[in-house]
Amino acid sequence: MKKVEFQHIGDYFSDPEGSQIRITIKRDLKDALLKLDHFSHCVIFTKGNQGFHCYIAKIVDIRQKTGELIIESYNQLKGELVDIKPYFPCEEKVDKYNKEIVVREEDFDPLFFRGEPIGKYFSAHDGGIIQFQESENLSAEAIERVIKHIKEGTFLRVIWWFDRFDDKRYRSCLVCNPPYDNAPKCGVFATRSPVRPNPIASTVVKVKSTDQYNKSITVLGFDGFSDTMILQVIPYQETDISGIKVPKWVEHWTDCKVFYDINKIELCSDDHSNAVYNKATEYFEELECNEIGQETEDLNEIVVEGASIHNLHNINVRIPKEKITVITGVSGSGKSSLAFDTIYYESQKQFLDLISSNTLTGTELKDSRVKKITGLQSSIAIEQKSLGANPRSTVATVTGIGEFLRLLFATIGDRICPNCLKAVPENNVCNFCGAIFLTLTPAVFNYNNPDYMCPVCKGLGEELQADINLIVTNPELSILDGASPWWGNLRKHREKPNANWMKGEVLALAEDMNEDLEVPFKDLSEEFKNQIFYGSNGRMVTWSYVNPNGRSGTITRPVEGVVNILKRLLAENRTSGSIEHIKRFFVNKKCSRCKGERLLEEGRLVKIGDTRYPEAVSMSITTLRNWCHFIYGNLNEINREKCRDILRKIVTRLKKLEEVGLGYITLDRSIPSLSGGEAQRVKLANQLGTGLSNILYIMDEPSKGLHPKDFQFLIPAIRHLKRLRNTVIVVEHRKEFIQMADYLIEIGPGAGNYGGQLLYSGMGEQQMFYDAKNYEYSVKSAAVEEDEKILLKGARTNNLKSIDISIPLKKMVCVIGVSGSGKSSLVSKTLYPAILKALGMSVEVVGEYDSISGIDGISNLYYVSQKPIGKNSRSTPGTYTGVFDLIRNYYAELSEAKKAKLTKEYFSFNSQKGQCEACKGAGEIAIPMHFMQDIYVPCHKCKGKRYKESVLKIKYKGYSIGDLLDLEIREVGEIFKNQPAIYRVLDMLCKVGLSYIKFGQSAATLSGGEAQRIKLAKELCDGKTEGAIYILDEPTSGLHDNDIDKLCYIIRELTSKGATVVIIEHNPRIINQADYIIELGPGGGENGGFLLKEGWI
Repeated sequence: MKKVEFQHIGDYFSDPEGSQIRITIKRDLKDALLKLDHFSHCVIFTKGNQGFHCYIAKIVDIRQKTGELIIESYNQLKGELVDIKPYFPCEEKVDKYNKEIVVREEDFDPLFFRGEPIGKYFSAHDGGIIQFQESENLSAEAIERVIKHIKEGTFLRVIWWFDRFDDKRYRSCLVCNPPYDNAPKCGVFATRSPVRPNPIASTVVKVKSTDQYNKSITVLGFDGFSDTMILQVIPYQETDISGIKVPKWVEHWTDCKVFYDINKIELCSDDHSNAVYNKATEYFEELECNEIGQETEDLNEIVVEGASIHNLHNINVRIPKEKITVITGVSGSGKSSLAFDTIYYESQKQFLDLISSNTLTGTELKDSRVKKITGLQSSIAIEQKSLGANPRSTVATVTGIGEFLRLLFATIGDRICPNCLKAVPENNVCNFCGAIFLTLTPAVFNYNNPDYMCPVCKGLGEELQADINLIVTNPELSILDGASPWWGNLRKHREKPNANWMKGEVLALAEDMNEDLEVPFKDLSEEFKNQIFYGSNGRMVTWSYVNPNGRSGTITRPVEGVVNILKRLLAENRTSGSIEHIKRFFVNKKCSRCKGERLLEEGRLVKIGDTRYPEAVSMSITTLRNWCHFIYGNLNEINREKCRDILRKIVTRLKKLEEVGLGYITLDRSIPSLSGGEAQRVKLANQLGTGLSNILYIMDEPSKGLHPKDFQFLIPAIRHLKRLRNTVIVVEHRKEFIQMADYLIEIGPGAGNYGGQLLYSGMGEQQMFYDAKNYEYSVKSAAVEEDEKILLKGARTNNLKSIDISIPLKKMVCVIGVSGSGKSSLVSKTLYPAILKALGMSVEVVGEYDSISGIDGISNLYYVSQKPIGKNSRSTPGTYTGVFDLIRNYYAELSEAKKAKLTKEYFSFNSQKGQCEACKGAGEIAIPMHFMQDIYVPCHKCKGKRYKESVLKIKYKGYSIGDLLDLEIREVGEIFKNQPAIYRVLDMLCKVGLSYIKFGQSAATLSGGEAQRIKLAKELCDGKTEGAIYILDEPTSGLHDNDIDKLCYIIRELTSKGATVVIIEHNPRIINQADYIIELGPGGGENGGFLLKEGWI
C-alpha cells in the first residue's frame, strides 16, 4: 500500500504549573488557525512509538499572529504533533454509550500505526467493512486476537488517511470554505476538511458485526470513501465535557453522532400514473408556449466550385438555402465526400477563421480540397456515429433533461431522513433523530458523482452476483462427475487428493454431513447444497488426505462456500484473464443496496409530491411531461415562481422527444440499450430542442436503423427544421427521403474512381412520403418441420413479452418491426448468445428465455454487427480482412525473398524491418502548418510505396508489394487468381460490390456502406456454409438499391449451400427477398415486444 508521510506542523510546551499546554504552530502554517477561536474545544492528534494519540482539550487562548494555541492540560501530550481539529459534538460524542461492552485500549496494541496502513475500508450494502491486512508488523494471529475482543455495538475511533487529497497542492492549502451553510472562510485547523497539512481523519464508528475468519469488521457511521487506507483503530473513550461551544453557523447541529442501519430502510414505490398524469390542469399553456412563426426571406445559395476531395471529379453544385437538399447515389460514389468532407469542414474552417488565432492552437481540420465555396452558414453535422457505449450515459444525460430534473428536485424537493424516514426541515437537521445533512444540491441526484452514487454498484444500478445456475450447469450429473464447471471432476480429486481446499471443502462437508456424492446433484439435500454455496457459518469441518505420491495432511476450517469464494476472488484478482474466468459464474442483477436506483439513500428519498427522483427518471417521456404539468399546478405561488423556467426547459425537451416518436422511452434508459433508430432520433430531438435558425444541418442517412413506419416521425421533424429557416442537407438512399427533397443532387455513376461525377442537380418532385400499406407484409403459413427449425421459447429480454419464435434452417429469415420493438433484444441479445452458450462457447451476457432447441446440427455461428470497423489510417481492406497477411506470407516464400533473407515481417508497412524509414510506412510525410491542419505530400524516399528499396525489389508477376496497395481490389484478384486462399477473400470483396476500392485505401476514407460490406465479406470468407448460421444486423445500412441487389445474391448463395441467414432489417427491398419473416411490435419500448406475425412470405 502507499506509504504515508507526515510533515512537522509545530511543537508544544507545558507551563511550569502543568495546568496548561502551549502549542506553537510553524510560522508558515499559522493562518490555519483562523476561526478556531469560535470553538470551545479542539482535538489534538500526535504520533509516537505507540501509534496515534487523540486528546480532547479546552481552548484557553489563540494567538493567530504568533501561531500559538493555549489549551487546558487534562493529560500530558505524547509524541509528535500531526493535526488539530475543532471539536464537533455530532462527530465526537455518542448517545446510549454502553460501558458493559467497552474494550480495553491495551487489547488494541497490534492495531497501532507503525509506519504503514493496517487495512482498508470498503463500502458495502449493509454499511461498510474495515478489512485488516497482514503485514510485517501485523500478523494474522494478532488481527484475530483483536477482533475476538470486539463485540457488536462497540464504539471505536478509526484514524484514516485522505488518500485522494495527499497532494502538495492540497497539503499546502491553509484556508478553505467549509461545506456547510453560511460558514465563512476558515483555517483548515478550524474545519474537518480533508485539505490540510497532514490529511488524516478521525471517525467514531459503531460495530455492526465481526468476521474473525476474513479478518474484518462491519461498521456504521464511517464517513470516508471506499478504498480508504486505515491507519489505526482504538477504543472510543467517553469524555465528560461541559460548556461546549460551537460557531453560530453550526449551532443547530445535534449534540451527538447519529448512526443508521441501511437494512432498516424500506422504500415504497406507488404507481401514480393513473391518479396523477391524466389529470388536466389550467397551467398547461404556461409551460408549453406556441412556437413563434418566422417570416421567410429571399433565399440565397451555397455555391461549391471545384470540389475534388477523395473521388470527387472537380464538381460544381449550387444548394438553395432554407430548403431540404438530398444528396443520393450508389455507396462509395462520393456523397459524404461532398456533404461532410467539403461543405461541413469548410464551414467549420470559415467559422474558426473568425476566432483569434490563439484559440486555434491544436485545432486540426481536414483540407476540403475545393477551389471556391461561398454562402456557407454555421453548420451542425448529425452523422452515423453512435452515442457511445458507456453504461453511465442515459437518455437523461445526452438530452440534458437530467440536469434540469436534478435542479428541479434540489429546488423544491422535500427531504426525507434516511435514518428515521421523517421529513427534514429547512435547517437540514432531523428533528427526530438529529441526523445532519449538507445543503441539498443537484449533485445529490447525480449517480456519476462519487460522493452520491451508490457505493455498492458505483452508480450503475447493477452489480455482479454469483449465479447458482452458472455454477452448477448439469444438475443431472453427480458433483463427482462434472455437475459443476467450478469444481470440475471431483472424483479425480478424491482419488488423488491434495491441499486444494476449494475442492476439499466439498468432500469434507459431505463426510461431515454423511452426504452421498454419487447421486445426481439435484438429489442432494437442500441443507448440504446451501452450505457448499454459502458456507457453514463458522462451523469447522476437517479434510484429511493422503496423496498417492506420499504427501498427506489435515485441514480444519469453516466451509467458505463457492459463492463467497467467487466474490473474494473477483475482488482480489486484477488480471483480465483471471477476472474473465471468474466472471463467467456471475450475472448482472439489480443492486442489492440501491435496488437499481443508482444513488445513495439521501438522494433516493427526496420527493416532489409523492414522487421520488428515481421514480421520476423511470417514467416514460409522455408520462413525465404530464407529471410536470400536474406538479406545476399543485405548487404554491412561491415554488411555482422558483421552478417555472426549469419546468419549461424540461417540458420543451420532452416534447421534442415525443415529436420524433420516442414518447415511450424512459430517461434512465442507458444509451447502449437503445436501438440504432432510437439513438438516431435522440440525436435529432436534441437539435429540434435548440430552436436555432439560419443553421446548416447536414445529416448522414437519418433513416439508418428505422422501420419505414418510423419515417412518419422523422420526416416531419426534418421539415420542422426547414420551417425555422434552416438549410438541411441529407445524404440518403431511401426513396421516401428523396421524395421529400426540395432539391436533389445525384453523384455517380459508379463507386470509387468510377463515381464522383455530378449526374443531376435540380428541384425535387414532392410526393406523398409515407403510405403504411407499402410496408405491410402478409404471411402464408408459420408451419415448419420440427427437425428443420430452431425453436426459441419464452424470450423476455428487455421488452420482449415471453414470445416463442421459429427459425427455419437453411433459409433467409428477416426480423422486422418498428424502431424499439425488440428486434435487437430478440436476435442480438437472446438468440445469438443462447446459441453461443449451447455450442459451449464463452458468452458474457445471455438474455432471458425458457428454452432453445433444434441447434444440434449447428456447426458455426457468425455475427455481423453495426459497429464500425475502425478509423485507423493504417487499417486497409486488406489488413482488416486478413488477406494482406496471406499476401505477405506469399511474398516471403518467393525465391528472391529467401535469398535476401526477407521474412514476412519485412513485407508489413507497420513493421520497422520493412517500412520506409522516412515515412514510417505511411507513404506520405506531414508538413506542419501552424494553426492549420498539416499538409501531406508523397514520401520523397519511397515515392509513396511505404517500403524500403530492398523490399520493393521483390516482385510477383512484375508487381512489388507496394505496387499492390495502389491497385483496385479487382486488379489484385486477377494477379492472385491461381492462389485459392488469397483469391477467395478478394473475390468475396468483389461480390459484395467493393471491386473498385484501392487495396491499400485507408479505412478512414471508407463510406459507411463500404465499411459495412467489408465486415460482411470478412465473415463470409472466414465461415463455413453447411450447418452455419449468419446473423446480420441491418446489412443494408448505407447501401444503394443496386448494392442491395448484390447483397441479396450473396445471401441466396449462402442459403443454397446449407447456411441459415437471420437478418434484422427495415429495407423492403431485402425483406421482399426473404423466405420467412418474424415481425415484432406494434410500437416501441413497453408498447412493443409482441409477436405480431411469423411465417413464410
